[in-house]
This record gives sequence, structure tokens and C-alpha cells, in this order.
Amino acid sequence: MSGDLTATIATVGVVVALALLTHVFLWVAERRMRRDQYRMQNIWMTRRAELQELAGRDELTQLQNRRFFYEEMTRELEVAIRFKRPLALLMMDVDDLKLINDEFGHQIGDVCLRAFGRVMNACAGDRNITARIGGDEFAVIMPGADRKDADKLAWQIWDALAKEAICETENASIFLGVSIGTGGYPWGGNTLDEIVHWADTKLYANKLERKGFKRRDQQHGAVGGDDSRLVGAVVDVLSSALDIRDKMTHRHARRVARMSAFVARELKMSDADVLEIEYAAALHDIGKIGVADSILRKEEPLDHDEWREMKRHSELGYQILNGIDFLHPSAEIVYSHHERIDGTGYPRGLKGNEIHIGARVFAVVDAYDAMTSRRPYREAMSRDDALEEIMRNSGTQFDADVVTAFLKMAQSNPDGFRDENDEYGSRVVEGETTHVHQAKHRKEELTTLDAR
Repeated sequence: MSGDLTATIATVGVVVALALLTHVFLWVAERRMRRDQYRMQNIWMTRRAELQELAGRDELTQLQNRRFFYEEMTRELEVAIRFKRPLALLMMDVDDLKLINDEFGHQIGDVCLRAFGRVMNACAGDRNITARIGGDEFAVIMPGADRKDADKLAWQIWDALAKEAICETENASIFLGVSIGTGGYPWGGNTLDEIVHWADTKLYANKLERKGFKRRDQQHGAVGGDDSRLVGAVVDVLSSALDIRDKMTHRHARRVARMSAFVARELKMSDADVLEIEYAAALHDIGKIGVADSILRKEEPLDHDEWREMKRHSELGYQILNGIDFLHPSAEIVYSHHERIDGTGYPRGLKGNEIHIGARVFAVVDAYDAMTSRRPYREAMSRDDALEEIMRNSGTQFDADVVTAFLKMAQSNPDGFRDENDEYGSRVVEGETTHVHQAKHRKEELTTLDAR
């Protein structure tokens, strides 16, 4: 019996030992498998991060790329809105990169771009996000920064580029120039499109200013000769840029420019003042470059928020033109062209003589042309009905003296100023091949019509 018991105990011991050994083996194997799985997961995550980094990085400059920029800008804007903190954006465009490529070759052009990327990173610091979003287009996202911070960074970049050449060749020292536009939340809009459009608009104005369009005869207070042709060319370029945004213009700007000059002369204004009004009339809607396409090209009536955004075009237009030396006076006219004599206009609620005389002239002309032009959302008003509406609003929406001069011109021109061959504004539009186009008006046209 004792032998059997001993044998049984030995057998049980062997089984228990085998079970323990099996458990230990399985435990060791499981730990090894978990270790291998963890290592493979780390390798996979590292590789994925590397691929994501490559996907979001520009190969030439090693800055973030366009895709990363828009994803990050969207995230930062959401954070800014949620926590009610500012967000700034710099949009930059390298000046004359094509000339550098043509003169020195694309390899030198690439060297300049890489060097500029390093300058950007040095100026922007660790808090901000730098990106190359196009061939010669760059951007800096500035979380928590306001308008002053954005302007300060812009000047830092300009100063850094001015201190030393961006690239040295055997024959030349290349100094790089960049045009910069700033935007941000909340001062530059509440959506990504609005902020980017605002920055692009200011970038466009800065680029024109940096081109050196300066009035050569400032001492004489007028533009003439070659300068007149240069100014006309600039006006045409700006108008064409706006036409790209909106094709529904039907020579509106050309008509109102001619009519405005005609009425200004009837008011016995100087040639210089007539010219400033003519330029302003030709460019009165240039601010719509900064309005989102979804609003600018919408066929249906605008809702409240869209209408509020559309009304910003007066201020945007001022920002663009005020950056060009010889268009400063015209900029003020553009800023005020939706003000009313009774003070109920926008954007500043000016009244009476507070409104620039050029804006008062243009307001009448613009209203008349708007009423007598067919729009996608309504038919044109007859000439007589339009003139009656102008008279009805004299002294409230319109300057009474301007209305008198306009009516006199209308009576002496039964065609309603519509003769395209009769050039009142030849210094703005020269020749039959030059066309000044402007974007269509949206519910802002005049008098009782703008209350819809």
C-alpha cells in the first residue's frame, strides 16, 4: 500500500511539475510575444509618423507643405474660437522669383527658397508654424497672436532679408524681397476662407506698393504723360484681377467711371479731382477680391451673415488702394462709396460733408447705373423711373448739389450715358482693346432697392 501511495504521489508531483513548467513556458512565450508585438507596434507607429511627416513637409525647404498648412490652420482656428483667443496669419509671396530663375538658373532659385525658409524659421521661432504653400508662396500660422504681433513679425522678416544677401554667386549678391499680407481671428474674419482672403488681399496691395508705383510729379499735384499711362495700366490690372473673381460685370465699372468724371466736371472740379474720382469709380469694388467666392458668385439673395460679409468690401478696397501712393485719395472715395448723406450708410455712418465729395458723386452715378442695369435677380428699371428715384432720395441718400448736376447731365444725354464710344474717362480706359470690368452689386445698390 505504501508503495502504491508513493507512486501515486510521485505521479501527481510529476504532473504538477509539468503543469508548472508548461505555465512558465506559456508565460514566457506570452511575454515574448507581447514584447515583439509592442516593438512591432512602435516600429509601425514610428514609420507612420515618419510618413505623415513626409506627407506634410515640403521637400525643397523642409517647411510644412500646403496640405499641412490648411489642416493645422483649421485646427488652430477651432481652438481660437473655442477659447476666444486671437490667431494671426502671415501670407508671403517671394518677389521676382521668376527673374532670379531666368537670370541665375533654377538651382540658384532653389537655394534662395531654402535660405528664405531658414530665415522664416529663425524669425518665427518655435511657437509659430511655417509652411511653403506654393512655388513662391509661404505662410506663418501664429497661435495666440494678434494683429500687432503679425505686423511685428512681418517687419522682422523684412529686416532680416535686408541685412544680408540671401545667396552669393560668383557674379552677384542676391537680396530677396517678399510681399506680406496679414490676417487673423477675430479681426480678419471668423472662417478660414475669410482670414485667408483678407491676408491675400493685403498681400496683393503690398506687392503693388513694393513694385514702386510712385507718382513722379508729386510737386505738381497731378499725373500726366507717362505717369498717366502707368496709372491707367495699374487701374486696368486691378480691375482685371477683380474680373477674374466675378465675370458678371458687363462693363459696369467702365460706365460709372465715365459718368462720374462727367458729373465731376459739371461741378467745376479740378482736373486732378476729376481724375481721382474716375480712378475710384473704376476700382470701387476692388475690395470684393477679398470676399469669399461662395458669396460673390451666389445667384440667390444673400442671407444676413453673407450680406454682412459683402459689406466689408468697402474697407477691403480701402486697404488695397491705400497701399498705392498715387491712389491714396481714391482709396478714401472707395471707403465711403456706400455712405449716405443722412448718416445711415456704411461702414462708418458718415453724413453730409463728412463724406468725400468724390464718394458723393459716385453714389449717384452708381445708383443710376445699378437701377438701369439688368441683374440675375431682377429686371432693369427704366431711365425715367431711375431718375425719379434719384430725385426722390435727394438730400437723404444723395447730395442735393450732386443730384442737380447729374440731372443736368442726364437731360443733355438722352441715351443715359450709355454710348460706349463716347469716352469721358479716356485716361482710365485707353483704346478699344482695354476693358475695365468690375464685380456685380449684391442687394446694396441704392435707395429703396438696397433695403431688400
